[in-house]
Amino acid sequence: MRVRIYPLALGKIIKHALTDLENEVAGLLIGKYLKKNDVLEIWDTITGDQKSTPGFVYLNEETIAAAAEWVLRNRPGLYIVGWYHSHPGFNVFLSGIDVETQKRYQMMFPKAVALVVDPIKYAKTSKLSDLKFSVFRINRKGQVVRVATSIGIQRQKLLESTLKGVETMELKYINTSPVNPSYSEQELDIMTDDEKVFKSLGSVIKKFKGKLLPPKE
Repeated sequence: MRVRIYPLALGKIIKHALTDLENEVAGLLIGKYLKKNDVLEIWDTITGDQKSTPGFVYLNEETIAAAAEWVLRNRPGLYIVGWYHSHPGFNVFLSGIDVETQKRYQMMFPKAVALVVDPIKYAKTSKLSDLKFSVFRINRKGQVVRVATSIGIQRQKLLESTLKGVETMELKYINTSPVNPSYSEQELDIMTDDEKVFKSLGSVIKKFKGKLLPPKE
């Protein structure tokens, strides 16, 4: 499988990563899978309420569920095809927690991918050659593999123009801030990072799997 990411989507991911160079940020990838060509296309992104630190980030279940609803209403023919997050200053790879998170996204959609971006060097130089990002997934052997990713013809010009144009474009941000969250602040405080991620994704898989999955072919 190959990934084709459109400049707008990549530009929004980079813009989001540049908003916080101290902590990780995360969001969801919107697109579709072209079975005939075995290509996963990423058309857009969406983000929302999240908990983050310099080495950890997670989107709560309300955010993911609200994002799924938004995609259904506003992006006909597209669906959530994975997630992205930043690794500010420590390169692009999947950590142990990231691997388990990715496995759960692939439970929702087997072709789901994880895009990781390190924006630090690009933030200093604004040179595309200093922009670090890669796309990953878990293979059948449980191994992390990089997925070949393309932006398209004349990708440098496309990306440069998109990055400039996206400066005037708001990131789509899902603000949930639930009155009655599924887990209290006290419960969140005593949960490990792994538990927070897995409880959130587990609840979403159970409640919203039908909305997160692409239509059957």
